[in-house]
Amino acid sequence: MKRRKKGFTLLELMIVVVILGVLALLAVPALLNAVEESKNSVVSGNLSAAASSISSRVALNNTVTVANLLTTLNNSATNPVDEDEDAYVSGGCGAGQVGITDNGGGSYTLAACDADGGTIMTKTIIPSTAATTSF
Repeated sequence: MKRRKKGFTLLELMIVVVILGVLALLAVPALLNAVEESKNSVVSGNLSAAASSISSRVALNNTVTVANLLTTLNNSATNPVDEDEDAYVSGGCGAGQVGITDNGGGSYTLAACDADGGTIMTKTIIPSTAATTSF
């Protein structure tokens, strides 16, 4: 009577390795894309937070200086691409940053940049003028 050995053959193990390799080949690009999209979402959120902060200050007739705004915002946010860099900067933006430009007259332009430094979103804040009513 022959005794049958237990276990997997080399061929079966090689098939499993090939299948796992193909799955990894398909999954890695999707994972890397998801990471980049999440960083861009954080930058977009930072831009919206800055726009909200500026709008609130303008609506309350508070003096808005870019320097004070940058200090306040950088204390509450981090750059998702490079933690050693500020999340908010004056003027143009770099990788993972939001650039804030004072256009004068209470108008501000905000730009959000992706990991490569390309602009992914911009917002312009223009203060509303006091409405006049005539009879």
